[in-house]
Amino acid sequence: MPAEKQTHEKINQKKMLPKTILAQWQTTFDAINDAVCLLDMNGKILRCNKTMESFLKKSSKEIIGGTCWKLVHGTDKPVKGCPIVRMKKTLCRETLVLKVDDKWLNVTVDPVIDETGNLAGAVHIISDITRRKQREEAIKESKERYRGLSEASFEAIFISEKGVCLEQNSTAEKMFGYTLSEAIGRKGVEWIAPEDREMVMNNMLSGYEELYEATALRKDGSTFPAEIQGKMMHYKRRTVRVTALNDITKRKQAEEELRKSEQRFRSIFENIPNIAVQGYDADRKIIFWNQASEKLYGYKKEEAIGNQLEDLIIPFEMRESVIEAVRNWVENGIPIPHGELKLMRKDKTTFPVYSSHVILKNINGELEMYCIDIDMTERKQAEEALLNSEKRLHYLSSQLITAQEKERRRISLELHDEMGQALTAISINIRSIEKELPLDLTPLIKERIAEIYSLADQASEQIRELSHYLRPSMLDDLGLVPTLRWYLDVYRKRTNLDVKYEPINFEERPSPEVETVIYRVVQEALNNIVKHAQAGSVLVRVERKDKEAAVFIKDNGRGFEVNEFLAPDDLKGGIGLLGMQERVSILEGKFSLQSSKGHGTRISVEIPLH
Repeated sequence: MPAEKQTHEKINQKKMLPKTILAQWQTTFDAINDAVCLLDMNGKILRCNKTMESFLKKSSKEIIGGTCWKLVHGTDKPVKGCPIVRMKKTLCRETLVLKVDDKWLNVTVDPVIDETGNLAGAVHIISDITRRKQREEAIKESKERYRGLSEASFEAIFISEKGVCLEQNSTAEKMFGYTLSEAIGRKGVEWIAPEDREMVMNNMLSGYEELYEATALRKDGSTFPAEIQGKMMHYKRRTVRVTALNDITKRKQAEEELRKSEQRFRSIFENIPNIAVQGYDADRKIIFWNQASEKLYGYKKEEAIGNQLEDLIIPFEMRESVIEAVRNWVENGIPIPHGELKLMRKDKTTFPVYSSHVILKNINGELEMYCIDIDMTERKQAEEALLNSEKRLHYLSSQLITAQEKERRRISLELHDEMGQALTAISINIRSIEKELPLDLTPLIKERIAEIYSLADQASEQIRELSHYLRPSMLDDLGLVPTLRWYLDVYRKRTNLDVKYEPINFEERPSPEVETVIYRVVQEALNNIVKHAQAGSVLVRVERKDKEAAVFIKDNGRGFEVNEFLAPDDLKGGIGLLGMQERVSILEGKFSLQSSKGHGTRISVEIPLH
């Protein structure tokens, strides 16, 4: 820095210097790669180079006259440890390494001494040492990481040269009982049981790098199974072998437990009755065949083991798909779904089986597939019998409902024709008798005659309503739409409910069976609304579509929990609903009921039009 000090002294006399010399000095000053500035006695900047302008991202006009602590740190006074403050006291070079934002800076301040030996100013140099610090940090972190990894490793790590130990980590000390001072200089095979020493020494000297197992020997003479792997490398300018040794006692114990568990598994499934279990390898060759499999498929264990799965129990038409499914499972992890299959016995007959599948790894890490099969023959027969029984019950129910409708029609006609006519005759006869009676009848007799007229009229009206309720004749004569309109008018007057009726596209009548079912569904639904719903309004919509007739009934009543109402142990409240469902199902229709407390009830029916 003597040249820079001399330069500073000359700058104080710059007015007397020739312009050419000053220009040469400035060019040299700007060529310096570090940020350089000249300071006065108070630390204010007198001149700076281009690098300083770039570093502060300001022009020289903005920099000159300011202080470095203001421009760099944004403070009004020097920062703690400021080298300018220290330089004023020591009159020697002072340095400071600091970090500003993401940069590391090396700050140097040199004093400028005048002819009298007094401080005249200073030269301030700022060097960006970020890359150097990063390299230093990286080297430091690498060393710490290496040491940390070595010491934190769960493996014992040794460094040896020509089979002699140079270094070990703390895990090795804990694992074997030798301190570092005891370990250094010993042959590596001293950590190995005698029966495996020759193999381990050969691996160490030959540079063998694959994983292998050996029996390790502790200082106290006890042994344990170990997994060892070594690698040749350069360490402290020497060619050494780094060996990692792992205690695999727990793994060996787990493998032994797994082996025992597998033996128990095989014993259990070998003797379990009625559940056929077969095992296959990744190539579909049979490796396990229990007694239930012998019984189910007809092959003895000796006949089955070693054969291909598809050759024994898979029907010919399924073989390609089964092979592909197993391949996809083994190679791509796509499991074979559980389900019913038609499999084949030794005599080539097929039968239903419910088959479940699982892939496991054996103790050698090889994939094995196990199939658990249950004979579904008896269950299928029971299901078929149940289905036939349901069909018979369905048919009987259909016949019962048909007979009921016929009987209702007959009773309705008899009530309307015979009972109605009888009551009409009674009324006519009473009128005839009344005419023959003397005119001076007592008030009591006149009152009784009037009561007879009234009772006859009431009976006629009740019989008419009962006849319509049982089976309105207009349903057969006029069809569904006008019959429902009449019924809903009567219902509206009787209940004072707001009933909205929406018939859609019913210009063409459906079959009498469909009309009867829809009428009965509406009738039963409205009866339930009156009894239970406490509703204020009801919507009834019937619609004829291309292939079906649809019914929608909605009320704004209190609703109910459907599952509770139709609970299997208490169907008293749901008989009417079940009757609707049964009527709809007879015509192969769909019945849907939706309800919840406080949100009303909705019934939807769809009946196909054949």
